[in-house]
Amino acid sequence: MSAFPELRELITSFISEEPLEIQEIRTGTLPELPGSYGQYFTAWDFSNSIVRDYSMNLYQLTRMATDESLSVENVLTVFRTLDPIYSTFLGYNGFPTLAKYADQVGQPADSRGELVDRLATFTEYANRLTAWSHHYFPWDLGEHYRYPTNSAAALPEHTSAPLAVEEDPLQRIPIRLTWQPLGVEVDAELYCDFNQQLCMDFLKSLPFTVLQDHAVVSGESMYAWAPLVSVAPTPVREQICDAPVGRLRFSQATGNKVIVQYGPTSETLSSPVLGKVIDSHTDRLAEVGKAVWESTFRSKELIWLTVERL
Repeated sequence: MSAFPELRELITSFISEEPLEIQEIRTGTLPELPGSYGQYFTAWDFSNSIVRDYSMNLYQLTRMATDESLSVENVLTVFRTLDPIYSTFLGYNGFPTLAKYADQVGQPADSRGELVDRLATFTEYANRLTAWSHHYFPWDLGEHYRYPTNSAAALPEHTSAPLAVEEDPLQRIPIRLTWQPLGVEVDAELYCDFNQQLCMDFLKSLPFTVLQDHAVVSGESMYAWAPLVSVAPTPVREQICDAPVGRLRFSQATGNKVIVQYGPTSETLSSPVLGKVIDSHTDRLAEVGKAVWESTFRSKELIWLTVERL
């Protein structure tokens, strides 16, 4: 039996609807009234940033739990050391359910499998909270803080060698991405010869429909928190700034997000390669990207991404 069946039910419901916790944080209806001098924006800012950081640390702890060179008790010791500064604050600042389950994760485990299951389930729950928190955060409040030159024109040139891609139909698995209510769909290929185990984990999760959001730092890139937690090895990675239009990535470390690049980016972080939108469909991505940016940054209208195998 999987760990935390009640939490698993919450995860499933949060794929399609906003968690009550996020609604209370953004509307200023938390019973604890966090925030100084009667305002709650500062508490909202802290909860948004810390829950994302917390989810990324939980993922690394999940990876540690799968490492057989580390004892179960050692992993639990690390968790119990790192966790309270996050979960105690977040429990006060709008996430009491998260704080309750964090305490349960830290209890003694009978086996490695039990601990991995606990951490993976809890990480996926934190990822879902992060997805909705990211979507509803009022990013447009900072719109007037702009660089003195056009950001696209100011992007630095990068000289890394392009990723070598050899055509092998047997190692390419076709998928389709559809955005509603935009009515836009593109076909893509998973490059299973690059990160085979990651591709298999991804395929097992299909089909899924999740909230589509936009990056707020990297550039013209959009991402969606996928309904899985993969600890697969990822030997083939690529600098985000070097990726072509249409690149599909899967960022395990920042929330298990499926990422679609549709234009220039500046971030030098390397990320696992998942595949690419087929060349004849990449011209459809700019329309989607601009609509998703407006959704994430300003309007908060919901755009849904469906990924399915063809």
